[in-house]
Amino acid sequence: MMSILEMKFLSPLRLTASLIPVLVLAGTLSAQTSINVVYVESNIGKTANQNSVYAYSNSAGKLTQLKGSPYLTGGTGVFSSTPSMAPGFMADQEIVVNKANTLLFAVNGHTNTVTTFAINSDGSLTKTSSTASNGQDPVSLGLAETSLAGDQLTVVNQNADPGQTGGTPNLTSFDVSSTGVLTMVKNSTVDYTAGSEPSQALVSPSDKFVFATQFMGGGALTSYDIGAGGLLVLNNSLIPTKGTAFLGAAAHAKLRAVYVGLPDVNMIGTYTYNTAGVIAFSHLTVDPGQQVGWMTSDSKGTVLYTAEPSSNSVTVYQINGSNFTKPKQLQHLVLKTGGEATNLKLDPTGAFLYVLALNNPPGGTGNFLHVLNVSSTDGSLTETLAPVSIPVPSGEIPQGLAVALK
Repeated sequence: MMSILEMKFLSPLRLTASLIPVLVLAGTLSAQTSINVVYVESNIGKTANQNSVYAYSNSAGKLTQLKGSPYLTGGTGVFSSTPSMAPGFMADQEIVVNKANTLLFAVNGHTNTVTTFAINSDGSLTKTSSTASNGQDPVSLGLAETSLAGDQLTVVNQNADPGQTGGTPNLTSFDVSSTGVLTMVKNSTVDYTAGSEPSQALVSPSDKFVFATQFMGGGALTSYDIGAGGLLVLNNSLIPTKGTAFLGAAAHAKLRAVYVGLPDVNMIGTYTYNTAGVIAFSHLTVDPGQQVGWMTSDSKGTVLYTAEPSSNSVTVYQINGSNFTKPKQLQHLVLKTGGEATNLKLDPTGAFLYVLALNNPPGGTGNFLHVLNVSSTDGSLTETLAPVSIPVPSGEIPQGLAVALK
């Protein structure tokens, strides 16, 4: 080993060269200490104020629950005696993380609140605040961090909690402070008709628009501008070309296209939008699974993933090039036994796809989190590990996925 005295008399060039391996090793060690975390909301509703968020670290695909997990939200989830009517089967984006991976927002469907957590350096969560959602049964959160109104959160109040009566489904806008405190934007509420069950607030990659899906009441896909004052300004609204419901939506990362699930006809609808946010129908794609209703896409705009609960499967589509309006099926994968596939989320490294699979008897067999390996070549999937059981009490149905890299 070189002594300190020998290092002292090395030329600057030789000294720099001798330190390169040390610096590379330090950088490698730093990279290895990054924590890749996935979050799932328990949605506990039978016991008051026990809703929580589970957190798991990912090491080469193996999940380990973080110390202190689950983290209480301070609110209550939605309990339904009919599992298929639980929010987890009727919505998406129940929990979201900001781009800096410092804040997590989670809905409390029965207490009608949204909880803000700080994400600590080890991926653990610390509750910082809770805000009324301005409606019953919040089920989806659309976070736009570079909108004309600044940091903006759109909350979907679905109004389908069997434990509450009255109320009106709506979308409501909130300003988001640097610490995650939510302040409702005055006069921002957009009411929906009773029984329409709005289910998702999908923010465009540009943060200029919100695309809202409506699950029941004939179905609708609606486009809004996020105005400078934080108000949602209607662009236009379309009903399904086939079927009667929209469930699950994802936006192309590079091109102006939105993909929406049509679960009652097992199809995916592709919609384009112009620079003003006006949407137009483009194409229908037959999905090989049963009841396609959740989806996500990669940050490069090359692959779309869809989940089909009744067949507990995931389908992979190519959406690059000319396929952006006509998704081309690459793979259809039936998951290992464990629930019925719903929410999907790519991990921050792009190496894994998480799939939340929920209990829906008689087909469901519990609540599980699947970890699928993603091919770096074409985005296709393999499942090599058994799914992880989400340890919620009997009868409870979890919901939502979010990820962070710390």
